Amino acid sequence: MMTQARLHSLCLLALYLTTGYGQEGKVSGPLKAMTLPVFEGQEPSQIIFQFKADPPAVTFKLTGETDDTFKIDSDGLLYHIKALDRETKAIHNLQIAALDAQGATVVGPVPITIEVEDINDNRPTFLQSKYEGSVRQNSRPGKPFMYVNATDLDDPATLNGQLFYEIVIQLPKINNVMYFQINNKTGAISLTREGSQELDPAKNPSYNLVVSVKDMGGQNENSFSDTASVDITVKENIWKAPEPVEIVENSTDPHPIKITQVRWNEAGAQYSLFEKEKLPRFPFSIDQEGDIYVTQPLDREENDSYVFYAAAKDEYGKPLARPLEIHVKVKDINDNPPICPSTVTVFEVQENEKLGSNIGTLTAHDMDEENTVNSILGYRIVEQTPKLPTDGLFLVQTYQGVFQLAKRSLKKQDTPQYNLTVEVSDKDFKTLCFVQVNIIDINDQIPIFEKSDYGNLTLAEDTDIGSTILIIQATDADEPLTGSSKIVYRIIQGDSEGRLGIDTDPQTNAGYVTIRKPLDFETAAISNIVVQAENPEPLVSGVTYNASSLATFKLIVTDVNEAPIFSQDVFQAKVSEDAAVGTKVGSVTAKDPEGLNVSYSLRGDTRGWLKIHPVTGEISSVAPLDREAQSLYRVRVVATEVGTHARLSTKHTDFEERLYEIPIRINDGGRPPLEGTVSLPVTFCTCVEGRCFRPAGHQAGIPTMGMAVGILLTTFLVIGIILAVVFIRIQKNKGKNNVGSAQASENQPLRS
Repeated sequence: MMTQARLHSLCLLALYLTTGYGQEGKVSGPLKAMTLPVFEGQEPSQIIFQFKADPPAVTFKLTGETDDTFKIDSDGLLYHIKALDRETKAIHNLQIAALDAQGATVVGPVPITIEVEDINDNRPTFLQSKYEGSVRQNSRPGKPFMYVNATDLDDPATLNGQLFYEIVIQLPKINNVMYFQINNKTGAISLTREGSQELDPAKNPSYNLVVSVKDMGGQNENSFSDTASVDITVKENIWKAPEPVEIVENSTDPHPIKITQVRWNEAGAQYSLFEKEKLPRFPFSIDQEGDIYVTQPLDREENDSYVFYAAAKDEYGKPLARPLEIHVKVKDINDNPPICPSTVTVFEVQENEKLGSNIGTLTAHDMDEENTVNSILGYRIVEQTPKLPTDGLFLVQTYQGVFQLAKRSLKKQDTPQYNLTVEVSDKDFKTLCFVQVNIIDINDQIPIFEKSDYGNLTLAEDTDIGSTILIIQATDADEPLTGSSKIVYRIIQGDSEGRLGIDTDPQTNAGYVTIRKPLDFETAAISNIVVQAENPEPLVSGVTYNASSLATFKLIVTDVNEAPIFSQDVFQAKVSEDAAVGTKVGSVTAKDPEGLNVSYSLRGDTRGWLKIHPVTGEISSVAPLDREAQSLYRVRVVATEVGTHARLSTKHTDFEERLYEIPIRINDGGRPPLEGTVSLPVTFCTCVEGRCFRPAGHQAGIPTMGMAVGILLTTFLVIGIILAVVFIRIQKNKGKNNVGSAQASENQPLRS
């Protein structure tokens, strides 16, 4: 039998080696203190370890907590004869001694600890088959309102005893949306975000959940599980904002005064208030019952309403729900008198105003609440000074404060000014306000310009906006510093684009003509401007503006050579460094305001990588590009007008009448630029019938001045000789007819 037992033990040893029993993978070793792990649930007669001892030891002895389960044979084979159960006993403390042939102890006894390792041989079990709980509507998502609990006898330190909770059924499940969630480790049940928003006891007062629990962390398909039913009642949420509160201002009652309250759904909440906007003072408080107080009297004129929040937190300072908004309105009492708009309110009225005409409105103010009996104001005239030509010339509408002429039109010759004392009252207070009525001359005179033609005004088209270019002056004979004599200048012709504006000096009525928009030679080189002088007050019936209120001037805009303008300030292009020479990199465009052609050139091409077409603006490479040498390459593009022609103009007209030689320098846009100078003859002379009058100069074949004088004297001498001969012949001829005939024939040419 010993041989059979040993053969059987060897077979078990082979199985043991295969399953890896022993300490640190060893199946045998010297007798010493050690801890040996053994899985529970193993078949009986499983070898745990083989201890060895040196002679004279020949056998081993086992003592301790053997529980009739552990055995050791003479060869040192330690084994168990019953299946182990960790849940019954997890630790067995044994002692083993090595004995000699006489039974004396050679080694030991040494402690041997058997640790029974867990296997998943127990299913999790809920502590209750049915749970009941309740939750308030609008409770904070994720905050637990109840727990379910399960236990598992397996080792909680291993996966076997790790439990995983989940909700498998929710009834009812509206629109396939889960209103509840469970913490899969703790079993805590709370509302989802949707549940916090949608739960309503009026619609569904209760819900049923089926909750499952699994061991193995819920990750193994062979894990054990259990289920339980959870009934949940939905309760109405009492964490609601109270109705708006009204507090009468300037209360004399003892403070603090309770004004409203808030309540959390369960006891133990910690309450606090905080402001919506930071205020100089915050006159409210809350106690730990949720009662809210006003701590001091309020003044509606300082602040007519308050908005703040009430918060509820748990014992850890975490919010239990969203804060509630509290509205407090301060109720008005009549504690403010009417206030005049100014020390003196001034009205102006013309002499010819009709009876009943509105001459002005007095608008007083009351700091009490608008549109209440406390702020309704009444107006009454209590005194008129002077009482000329009679008292009661004015009346005022009781609640509107509108003043009207009551008895007759006013005349400035009676008095130029009236002073009125006006009583303004609410239901408890009265205030005196003062009104001054100035009688102004009627507007029966039109503005008249000092001169009707301001001549020519020559400006360069780049004259700065805002520049004053001309001062014009009109006068008005109406009463000074009134709407009847104030002059407003308006351009009525020649400036439809609104390039010019005219500002009036309120003291002198001088008009300052300024530039409002840029001038442009190309669109409007010459403009004939017509200005009308007007009054802001309407003219009296029968009086109209005429030519005396008109003035003109001619605006001559001279050309300024403007540089070409690029379509954008920066042009960007990306090109690969291995691009072939001649590759197009990009293109630029510019336009000349005068419409001239534009030529392009490059500046700053230090590496000589690029070229630009002078006409099209297309940029291309002329050399290999090298990103390592320079990854971002900047060059400047210059746009130049092409010089097909130029215009010569004068800066003044004070020239001597003679021939001027004007040197003109012309250069090109090359690099470097080449230039030359030409002389342009310009003659200044007097224009006669549209032509230039110039004295004749000497021309070939025409006698000089000296020669002409000599020829003229010779001619006179010959004529004189002829006259002498004729006279002698007449003296000899005694006949009168012959004499008269001779005189007629010889003297007639002289008359011509």
